[in-house]
Amino acid sequence: MAINRFQITALLWSLLFLITVSCSTGLDTQMNAVLDKMEEDMGYVNTVSSTDVAKVANWFVRRGDDSQKARALYCLGRAQFNEKSYSAAIVSYTQALEYAGKAGETLLEGKVCRDMARTSGVSGNSADEILYLARASEAFKAAGEEGESLRTLLEIGKAHSAAGKFDAAEDIFKSVLYDSHESRDTLLEVRCLESYASLAVSKDDPDPTLSIDMLGRAANELHYPLSSADKGILAYSYSLAGEQKEAFRWLSEAKASAESDEDVADADFREYQIASRSGDTARALKALERVTEYGDKAQSEALEGAVSASQREYLQGQADIQAEKLRSARLKMWLLALAALLAVGGVVVAYLYYRSEQQRLLEAEITERDRYMSIAEDLRDKLALQPVQEPVEGPGFQALERLCEQYYIYEGTGNLQPRILKEVKSIVEGLRSDKKVRKELEDMLDKTNDGVMTKLRSEFPAWKEEDFQLYGFTAAGFSSTTISALMEKEKNVIYNRVWRLKGRISNSGSEYKDFFLRCLNN
Repeated sequence: MAINRFQITALLWSLLFLITVSCSTGLDTQMNAVLDKMEEDMGYVNTVSSTDVAKVANWFVRRGDDSQKARALYCLGRAQFNEKSYSAAIVSYTQALEYAGKAGETLLEGKVCRDMARTSGVSGNSADEILYLARASEAFKAAGEEGESLRTLLEIGKAHSAAGKFDAAEDIFKSVLYDSHESRDTLLEVRCLESYASLAVSKDDPDPTLSIDMLGRAANELHYPLSSADKGILAYSYSLAGEQKEAFRWLSEAKASAESDEDVADADFREYQIASRSGDTARALKALERVTEYGDKAQSEALEGAVSASQREYLQGQADIQAEKLRSARLKMWLLALAALLAVGGVVVAYLYYRSEQQRLLEAEITERDRYMSIAEDLRDKLALQPVQEPVEGPGFQALERLCEQYYIYEGTGNLQPRILKEVKSIVEGLRSDKKVRKELEDMLDKTNDGVMTKLRSEFPAWKEEDFQLYGFTAAGFSSTTISALMEKEKNVIYNRVWRLKGRISNSGSEYKDFFLRCLNN
């Protein structure tokens, strides 16, 4: 079979599509592997430049799902933080947090919030630091990471302590210390003891004994080597306790074990505190100069990040306000237009319905008024003047039969003229509840059927009044529809009850049972 050029073109396009899908799938697999490796290697020291990480993040932002976008942007924020690009880092973290929320990645939300808190802390924004730490703790707890939640809670305590909120910090330290001991998390317990020891000598009424006890517990009971900062706290604690020899011994060890500029500055600050307390003013001033030099440098870096963060927050806030105003204006416009359209449509529908209903009611009144009004009035007159001896099949009950048919069909609707309904209801209610009317019916049946109702009551004294009513209505020749209206029962119920009456009569030992059944079947 020959293949034309259109078939060849379609085949080539199909092959091109398959090749594209295959290459795309392979590329997706490679990029996922890159992301996994990037997450695995990501720490607080960059192994990949933020520029390279940004390329990967941009690829996933364009093509990845919400989870992949969140992971890639989180890695980008970490890389930017390591390069001290705090303004860019907080933007990346904010985007990552948004995508993590959409993807339902609760654990990742906790990690992002924790790093956002660290970024806020570096820029000196303690309020945001505490806020993000609280969100991180809750996210870790929701993800089932109780250990991470406790560690984040400890960071909240440290932030409170640094902000001078010592009571709040102490409450958190006590809680974390108890939970870490119960869960046998030794490292967390040590970190909490260190933070608690620092708090004990930082608050307004320092407690050097508590500080020494906390660090002694970490070193002796938990066998954890003390850091340079811990030794500096011990030195200051002994100075507060009046033991200068021990204070200078621990100060020497703190300086000897200092590993970073921050450790050296911390040891110099402890030297300033101890020397000033011991009266060595010259030594205290020299130590303070060194601390000031380090503090100026650190403050400059922190202020730079704070200014960038403030500028970003301002611009982002203004953009959000304008976007929200625009969205609000558009929403109001659409709502007003929709409301106006619905109002107009409602008025039109209501008017058309009203016109139709009025026309229908008018036609119904014209066709039914004279007919049913004359029937009702004639029935009322005949029932009032008719002698008891009149046969049941008389015209009064034939009219009642027709009216009950209409009453059963239209009861509860507005189709009949109110005066006609009122007339019909008065007749039906009379047969339902008026004993005199029911007695007249039984007398008529007795007159025309050889005393059937009197004999029936004599033969079946245990029957309920409703059973005699049902028998009387049926023997009088009323239809099931009429009986349904009179007894307020559904037609199927009437059928069943008549059938059961016949069965009870047939199974009885009454000498009149054939007579009763014959009257019932007439």
